[in-house]
Amino acid sequence: SIEDSLTGVKVEVKVTTWPERPEVPEIHDRVVEVGSVDVTEDELQGQIDRFREQFASVEEVDRAAQLGDFVSMDISATKDGEEVPEAAAEGLLYEVGSGGLIAVLDDSLVGATADDTVTFEGPLPEGFGDKAGMDVAYSVKVNDVRERALPEVSDEWVSETTEFESAEELRSTLLEQMSDMKRRSLAGNFQDKALDQLVDEVAIELPEALVRAEMDEVFHRFSHRLEEQQISLEDYFQVTGIEQQAFISDLESQAERSLKTRLLLEAVIDSEGLEVGEEELASVMEMVVASSEDPERIRLALQDDLQRKNLAGDILRNKALEAIVDGARPVDEDGNEVDLAIAPPVTTQVVEDAEVDVVEAEVVEAEVVEAEVIASNEEE
Repeated sequence: SIEDSLTGVKVEVKVTTWPERPEVPEIHDRVVEVGSVDVTEDELQGQIDRFREQFASVEEVDRAAQLGDFVSMDISATKDGEEVPEAAAEGLLYEVGSGGLIAVLDDSLVGATADDTVTFEGPLPEGFGDKAGMDVAYSVKVNDVRERALPEVSDEWVSETTEFESAEELRSTLLEQMSDMKRRSLAGNFQDKALDQLVDEVAIELPEALVRAEMDEVFHRFSHRLEEQQISLEDYFQVTGIEQQAFISDLESQAERSLKTRLLLEAVIDSEGLEVGEEELASVMEMVVASSEDPERIRLALQDDLQRKNLAGDILRNKALEAIVDGARPVDEDGNEVDLAIAPPVTTQVVEDAEVDVVEAEVVEAEVVEAEVIASNEEE
């Protein structure tokens, strides 16, 4: 407690300090399941079909309409027996199942053939101004049914429509590109899984005040992103359908995960004896300044000892993450080792993230993150 001898006021202050660093599990020769980089025939064929759809045509067929077909139709609507002129259209080409107009329309068109007329009731869609949502009676005359026709993947078609000379060259190039994309995706997942695996194994007690402080920081960053997009928090809740309590619970989970991750990385720094030399720090500082939109502001900020310490901490934590990733082996579902193109060098990652870190002070070990008046008694 602190007592002011002049005023006679006694104040108790509760201080929350940075938690002790946890004991680090073995980080070397760990196995992390990430999946396979192999592209299946179905995946490859699906990509080829999407490519063919760019050159698809529609051809009239003598059969009932199915999902995915197109119909040419004349549509009209009435309200209490009176025609609604705004809802009338002729020769409208519509894809069955697309849900592009009225929800009931798709179900009504399935099974219809040329010259059929289908009727149903439903609301006027958006775009009708004050009448939008008004229930009307629709009448749709089907003029014809058309199906999507995909071109055959022949050498001639490939050479005429693409930069490739043959169908085999197209397949092999797509296969290579898809495999590379899959490898890059799995590499990112591998880094996240390797870190998450360790975080889940470490028992860390987090003070409630520290979690609240981190929640405030997470919410501040989230609010800033909403402001940049000119979206209010109320609009965000309405559009996403997320309840406020669920939102707060998610903030708490993010805050706890962020704190545990940082504590783990700092523990790995100690256990692995990681260091940052002055020359390395100076080199990263120059890259941070050079990559900034306001170099002079960042250069001035980095003259502050606290900001330099924060940047050095960023470098060390990224080195710790690199050590965790280097110590893990990615495998597929069958336990076979997978060759991955691992994430960019740690220095690059620091440069990409450092601008925010060097202009905002962070909580450091043993720093007071909450000062709360527990009791105040005035002595007469």
